[in-house]
Amino acid sequence: MLKKIVPILLILIYLTGFLLSFTYIFDNLFGAEKLESIRNIFEYGIMFCSFLVFNAFLFKNKYTSVIAVILCLLLSINFLISVSCFFIYHSGFNVGMAISILESNVNEAMSMSYMFILPGILFFIFFGLLLYSVNYLKKSVIKFDIKFFIIALLWLLMPFAFYLKHRYVSNKGGGRMIKNVYYHLTDFGIALDIQKDINALKNVPKFDVKKIQPGIENVILIIGESERKQNMSLYGYDKKTTPYTDQQAENMMIFDHAVSPAGITNLSVPMMLSSIHPDEFRYHYEKLSYNIINLANQSGYNSFWLSTQASARGITAIASMAKNKKWVNGYDEVIVPELKNVIQKKQDKFIILHIMGSHPNPCNRLPANWNSGDLNCYDSSIKYTDYVFNNIFRTLKNTNSVVIYASDHGLKIKGDKLLHIDSKESTQVPFFVWFGDKVPANYRITGHETKLTQTTYIYPLIMKYMGLEPPQHYKNEENKYLDLNMSSMEYNKLPE
Repeated sequence: MLKKIVPILLILIYLTGFLLSFTYIFDNLFGAEKLESIRNIFEYGIMFCSFLVFNAFLFKNKYTSVIAVILCLLLSINFLISVSCFFIYHSGFNVGMAISILESNVNEAMSMSYMFILPGILFFIFFGLLLYSVNYLKKSVIKFDIKFFIIALLWLLMPFAFYLKHRYVSNKGGGRMIKNVYYHLTDFGIALDIQKDINALKNVPKFDVKKIQPGIENVILIIGESERKQNMSLYGYDKKTTPYTDQQAENMMIFDHAVSPAGITNLSVPMMLSSIHPDEFRYHYEKLSYNIINLANQSGYNSFWLSTQASARGITAIASMAKNKKWVNGYDEVIVPELKNVIQKKQDKFIILHIMGSHPNPCNRLPANWNSGDLNCYDSSIKYTDYVFNNIFRTLKNTNSVVIYASDHGLKIKGDKLLHIDSKESTQVPFFVWFGDKVPANYRITGHETKLTQTTYIYPLIMKYMGLEPPQHYKNEENKYLDLNMSSMEYNKLPE
């Protein structure tokens, strides 16, 4: 009796993983579209049962059983993705997360490994139950007849039927195999297409811009990582997390209500560095060539990309356009000596510092001997970033330098977790401009900007500091937001 229950239990577990990733289907079970949700659950249930039967056939031969194990392993990884997103991010899977997985590096994955203990356990349970069920069906249920043969093929035939319907019936001209037993496959397909297009950015455009005055000698952009302005004393946080930056407030232009254009690094940073609009990002990646590095190169500035973070491919594609590139191993403070070396050069320079900041796991972003008092790891990482800023400000104090800082995105607090999700809370970021002592008076504008400002404003702001004529309106002035499903939306429609 127990043997018969295990496959039924497995089907329920599989469908639970499916619903965790497509929460709107579960939500609609209790709404007007409940029949549509029931149909989706039924279709995925049929495909999964067919998958079990197909692999039971493969298990009947010792050679094809290897293929069955591989197929089951891949489906278990699919399940792992679902439960990881649920337990770590409290959300379903999407294209943005697929890009993050494809662009992760070993160090980043290892730093976040502690988060995957529970999902990892569930992965092994699912994989074990899957192999047990397939083996049980092979021995006790499956026979070599036409009925089981047809059932075994359904999980392969149904996706093509869905494809044909999507292309020629319900959405003519479209057509991806949206529904299949590996339900995350489509997201990875879209993510791979995006990577391919971004990596193909080879054509350098000719910028039609006018030089209207001498620019600042050192224009420096610091790109932070996962830093919430809500946790910075510069923005009113009750813990002293930014003591050095607080002291410099009178020498800065502080954007009180800055927001990021997307909720993950791989989407937000390319939009910060280029003039591409969220409406264009999914379909016109070639416009990423119109980025601030190419502009600097054509405007008489020597360009530098200095980073302590192993960049994602999309970001690296833009970074590769810098004339000088260096990725430095170590905590963020190691970037300061690199900056000191660069500013010795007697020429106009555009320098991007891409730091690790508060990237998960923030506990790993701090030197072992660094004392942050009684702050937790996340607040400590912000205080450590402030310590790095202090060293940068001291290095640049007596120079003709401007430092622009913005975090790539913020995070949303849910319980004791910090989440990358689409919400207003997780877009609120620090954004300020600091001036060296020798910056000309016509550039030194300090104070507070109180209107809502997206960090894509960095592009025309850098043009201004290079002495170029900036556009009257920057491209994303209306504050459109690119969500994790790669859809552009009005910022005010984001949930809190």
